[in-house]
Amino acid sequence: MGGAGILLLLLAGAGVVVAWRPPKGKCPLRCSCSKDSALCEGSPDLPVSFSPTLLSLSLVRTGVTQLKAGSFLRIPSLHLLLFTSNSFSVIEDDAFAGLSHLQYLFIEDNEIGSISKNALRGLRSLTHLSLANNHLETLPRFLFRGLDTLTHVDLRGNPFQCDCRVLWLLQWMPTVNASVGTGACAGPAALSHVQLHHLDPKTFKCRAIGGGLSRWGGRREIWGNGCQGQEARLTPCPAISRSGKTLSKQHCLPEPQFSHL
Repeated sequence: MGGAGILLLLLAGAGVVVAWRPPKGKCPLRCSCSKDSALCEGSPDLPVSFSPTLLSLSLVRTGVTQLKAGSFLRIPSLHLLLFTSNSFSVIEDDAFAGLSHLQYLFIEDNEIGSISKNALRGLRSLTHLSLANNHLETLPRFLFRGLDTLTHVDLRGNPFQCDCRVLWLLQWMPTVNASVGTGACAGPAALSHVQLHHLDPKTFKCRAIGGGLSRWGGRREIWGNGCQGQEARLTPCPAISRSGKTLSKQHCLPEPQFSHL
């Protein structure tokens, strides 16, 4: 019997009642931990054996290739979660499920090229979000749905393609009480280096290629270029900044057309 077991027997024999407590999480390999925070650098996979009361977690240069659904269910008390210089390229739906107290989410300087539209679902306390300096060419529509507490969003440093796929983002930005850093367009060539916030969504000529009832009721809009269901890749035509300057003169699609059931 170990020393702890002998001590418990002696205390029990002396009439002392010892309250049982669940074991605390350990500090995983390649992590340094304090009472409320942990920093992990160079982990081959996603560390999981933390204290369930952990408040802050930073993951640097891990070997994780994607963030799967429910990746952080074991540490629901997190208030801050940071990823930097990691190699994962995909964030799946419900990757942050269970983190209803999370306020700060920084996913910066990684290799993310794809993020699912429900990846941020359930983050009802989130105030600060950064997806800066990744490989994102576009963002899925409704990515920010339900994130009503956002005050700061940083999207800078991504190679955004400023075609019809970013139209929803341009329409969303003026409707939120948050500061949004968007950075510049990486393409098409005519709009390269133009700041996203200089684009006027009213000048975009995009056509809906499908329709139906959305979760919000009424009309569902699926933006495309009308070519066998391919995603829209045409620029607005002419692309005009908010200052009225014409940026390009390329072929236009018809005005938006919507389907109703």
